[in-house]
Amino acid sequence: MKGLYSVAEPFKAMTAVSGRERQFRLGESFLCDPEQNDAKVVIEFDEFLFLVDRSTFEACCVFKGGFAA
Repeated sequence: MKGLYSVAEPFKAMTAVSGRERQFRLGESFLCDPEQNDAKVVIEFDEFLFLVDRSTFEACCVFKGGFAA
């Protein structure tokens, strides 16, 4: 299940496929499965998958609500 999250503090994440870096800005929203247990969290933004360190995710992102399969 994926939940909607919002960027509370800007951070950088890398695409899961190419490793290209993207800056996430304050207020942008993305989907994420909150039940992930790895050191890297996979987030979905604009139909792309990005990897971000769990500590960065927890410090910079806030749950906005809603769940989708």
